[in-house]
Amino acid sequence: MQNCAHCNSDCTTEVYLDDKVFCCQGCKTVFEILQDADMSKYYDLNSSPGKKQDGGNENFSYLELNEIQEKLLLFQEGDVAKIQVVLPQIHCSSCLWLLENLDKLHEGVINCQVNFVSKRADILFNTAEISLRHLAELLQRIGYRPEFNLDEDSSKERKVTDGNKKTIFKIGVVGFCFGNIMLFSFPEYLGIDVNFESFQKSFNWLNLVLSLPVLIFGASPFLSSALTALRNKTINIDVPISLGIIALFFRSVFEIVMGHGAGYFDSFAGLIFFLLIGRWFQQKTYAAINFERDFKSYFPVAVTRKIANSHETITLENVQVGDEIIIRSGELIPADAELRAGEANIDYSFVSGESTLIKKEIGDKLFAGGRQKGSSLTIKILKSVDNSYLTKLWNSPVFHEKKKESNFSDVVSKYFTISLIVISAVAGIVWFQINPSKVAFIVTSVLIVACPCAIALAIPFTYGNAIRILGEKKAYLRSSEVLGDMQTLTDVVFDKTGTLTSNNGKRVEWEGEVLSNYDLSVVRSIVFQSSHVLSKQLYSYLTLKNSEQLLVVSAFSEEIGEGVQAEVNNRKWFVGKSKEPNLDPLLNASVVAIYRDDKYLGRFIFKSEYRSGIEAMIQKLKLKYNVHLLSGDNDSEKEYFKRYFLDENIHFNQLPEDKLNYIKMLQDKGRKVMMLGDGLNDSGALMKAEVGVAVAEDVHAFSPSSDLIIQGGKLSVIDRFILFSRRSKQVVIVSYIFSLLYNFVGLYFALTGQLTPLVAAVLMPISSISTVLLVTFLVRIWAKRLL
Repeated sequence: MQNCAHCNSDCTTEVYLDDKVFCCQGCKTVFEILQDADMSKYYDLNSSPGKKQDGGNENFSYLELNEIQEKLLLFQEGDVAKIQVVLPQIHCSSCLWLLENLDKLHEGVINCQVNFVSKRADILFNTAEISLRHLAELLQRIGYRPEFNLDEDSSKERKVTDGNKKTIFKIGVVGFCFGNIMLFSFPEYLGIDVNFESFQKSFNWLNLVLSLPVLIFGASPFLSSALTALRNKTINIDVPISLGIIALFFRSVFEIVMGHGAGYFDSFAGLIFFLLIGRWFQQKTYAAINFERDFKSYFPVAVTRKIANSHETITLENVQVGDEIIIRSGELIPADAELRAGEANIDYSFVSGESTLIKKEIGDKLFAGGRQKGSSLTIKILKSVDNSYLTKLWNSPVFHEKKKESNFSDVVSKYFTISLIVISAVAGIVWFQINPSKVAFIVTSVLIVACPCAIALAIPFTYGNAIRILGEKKAYLRSSEVLGDMQTLTDVVFDKTGTLTSNNGKRVEWEGEVLSNYDLSVVRSIVFQSSHVLSKQLYSYLTLKNSEQLLVVSAFSEEIGEGVQAEVNNRKWFVGKSKEPNLDPLLNASVVAIYRDDKYLGRFIFKSEYRSGIEAMIQKLKLKYNVHLLSGDNDSEKEYFKRYFLDENIHFNQLPEDKLNYIKMLQDKGRKVMMLGDGLNDSGALMKAEVGVAVAEDVHAFSPSSDLIIQGGKLSVIDRFILFSRRSKQVVIVSYIFSLLYNFVGLYFALTGQLTPLVAAVLMPISSISTVLLVTFLVRIWAKRLL
């Protein structure tokens, strides 16, 4: 009987294609599809990447109904649509490769991003080239029949609970077995009278039975991960762990079957139990790859809700279906909505990757994730805010393509595994000369006691605690990878307005012609449309002087770094950067000039008030990093900043593209850059930098460009946040050393042939527990000292 060329299963019924044999017509069809698309590499990534085709073909005709598409599609604008599908058949790296190259199978597919953990795929496709029904049929033909859930609420609940539920269930089962194995092992620990030898054997066999679900059910994530890594010719942290698990189990089975002892099933079950707890903790707080986390847990986002003729600011979690909210220029639409007022020019690049502006009319539907470019809009919320969807935009690799460093634990595990194998081999050779009967005992003892379980727990517990503590201090990280990036920085670049300067409590003065109440109303109505820092400050200032109803603004446009222009009652207005060459520059101030029909009327002068403590913070940063200042304002404050920055590192009159190019210039010199800005003018530079920090006040603008969002009042301690990230890395290293000390002690007993069940039972669980306690204690100590 031959094996199928697609799924590698036994061929009870043989179907042939050239020199290939297949178990069914379905597997043959998938093979032909991949071969025609020149995607045979699919079969090179794993020995048996394909799934057996069950021959069933679901009828997806219901996907042609508009009401069904309305529920399923995350986004649809013109010919571009996006959907998330569940693909339970995903099981290996070949699946990932095939699905992420789905665009090669059909030109209608634009992009496919796969989340291996949740077995979900986000597919962006062109409806003019391929319909939703045909997309589902394509997935089914290649062996990945999609699952759709039309019950929105249950789908959300499943997203949140699936991963944690499985892990918690594993912990419960393994914990039950671990507790009972320890109970049955008590006679062994305490010493057994020969009269009770029959009880001892019974307990030993009960321990063997209880260890089977621990191996088959509890250890499966680590064994499958190690197997996948080896198939891909790599070594990750699960490889040495799996070696220890296998050696521990089969050595124990051998001892019980041969009647030589009680084995090490207590250590075996304890090892799996603590590893699963570490994995659960990683899912809860490490959050390195989990995009479904609760948005409000990471940073607060507020919106402006319209109430009669007034407005109020509310948090995103308080937005209800039916609310009318205001979306200013540059702000993100937080949920699917209907346009009620305003000229909508929506940029959906965060969703579709296409930056072409889409014009919308009153009554049209607007999708979550679009960004308004133009005057403010009034929208009516149609669906509840999907926090996980917005968070996924923040984490999208499309807007944050940066080089990822090798996982530190995988690097350590690679050398650890090599060393472990070498030590085992040398020990086996030496003991073969001393006592050949003990060779198997010594080799398996080395593999058992040197299992890097504490190493596996160190990073998730350390970084998980660090991310949680930083969140409590109003610094919200995109992922744990940012902690690693913060440890390699060489340069820190600051924006000025809205970053070093405070947005609250600025003193505003007018210089120029006397403005009438009507003129003030016009300017106030125009700046209300913009989300720029100075626009918000000017709006707040003018509201105190003139709180009349806002006027109708048309032909609004905003050029980032320059200003806004608009028409009110058929007259043209410009609010922004001054165009007058003879005006005196002002020290320690920002300026917003006002033009009506191209005539200069005057300027609002914002006396800068720098955030408390920034002088000391910059001085501390200068001791370790090169610090730079990039500002879109004029150079009137250059003399002031020379006290803190080198002259060649101070740059004024910088456009957004100038800031981006400056970051790129530093990186071309091999520098690692942190950029701190207000998240709007600086979005390009924030995205380009190794670490982009959006500095925000109490009301936050959603900024997918940033790696870290920090509350404005916490800017003065950014040096401590950076130092805390370095200390977190040191905690990991300390925990590794601590773990190695345990391994050295265990290796001494193993290499000298003294590894008893009691020694293994004590060393292995204590090493895991003490490592977790150590890293938790050290992270808290550093947080208390630094933050």
